[in-house]
Amino acid sequence: MPGPHSWLPVVFSFGSIIVTNEPTVPTRSALQEPLSSFALWIDGVGGYLVCLSHRLTLGQANVQPPVDIALIADVSRHHATLQRDPEGYFLEAARKVQINGQPAEKALLRSGDRITLGNSCQLQFWQPVPVSTSARLDMMSGHRFAEPVQGVLLMADTLVIGPSAQSHVQVTDMTQPLILFRNKSALAARWPGLLRINGQSFQERGPLEPGAALSNEQITLTLERLEKKQG
Repeated sequence: MPGPHSWLPVVFSFGSIIVTNEPTVPTRSALQEPLSSFALWIDGVGGYLVCLSHRLTLGQANVQPPVDIALIADVSRHHATLQRDPEGYFLEAARKVQINGQPAEKALLRSGDRITLGNSCQLQFWQPVPVSTSARLDMMSGHRFAEPVQGVLLMADTLVIGPSAQSHVQVTDMTQPLILFRNKSALAARWPGLLRINGQSFQERGPLEPGAALSNEQITLTLERLEKKQG
């Protein structure tokens, strides 16, 4: 029999969409892929910075070289590094960092952890979907991300946009979740019905490219590639 800490696959059903935790741990080859960041704009909800890389730098905005998650706050040029590996998300400090009020140099993050960079810039780390390795960072202090977004989505495998609190982006008016997922080096979407992507119709799933506009009867969103801002 499995021990108390044995890993077993779990399958969750979101309506007619099945999501399993079995493939969500990133492979060694996937960890090496140098992928980009995107802006996800959802009509009536807001904007999110979507980071696909397994290793991200956090620090001051408008610096050279630019960081992956730029902050308009009293932080250092390169303040910390966030890395996703098969064990989870590790935060490694380059300057002063606290996790839940305690000084930290390197820490494995847990959902709900509050990260303080410097003296006052506070972020909260969430993994709201139990079967997804993807995570979310929210700004909790009076500071801002350099991009005009309300949160950062750390996309490992899937992003769930739906009515439940167990969604990376909660949209309470929806009745079914929309799933964005990584397909080799590309992105795609799943929905239990008709999808319109850049004016073309797709049944249940379709490809997403930077600049794509997606809509169904419940949601409209666009995906925009972002370039790192130079100095």
